[in-house]
Amino acid sequence: MVIGNESLPRRELIAALGLRQKARRNFCDNYLAPAIGKGYVKMQFPDIPSCPIQSYRLTQNGLDYLSELHENAKKEQA
Repeated sequence: MVIGNESLPRRELIAALGLRQKARRNFCDNYLAPAIGKGYVKMQFPDIPSCPIQSYRLTQNGLDYLSELHENAKKEQA
């Protein structure tokens, strides 16, 4: 949800989630890597994972899942 239609670097993702930068490894292992593995998120530079300007964006699967989450939230509010 934090990424939306943008492309964000890891540091901004961590900040948007309210996590401390010291939690970087935990964030990568528990959130970012699984999201990439499931095909919800992709790297801007997949051939250079440690690129200093690496950023992440949602794939079409990720956008579809986000849309599904929004629809379910609307149903629950009704």
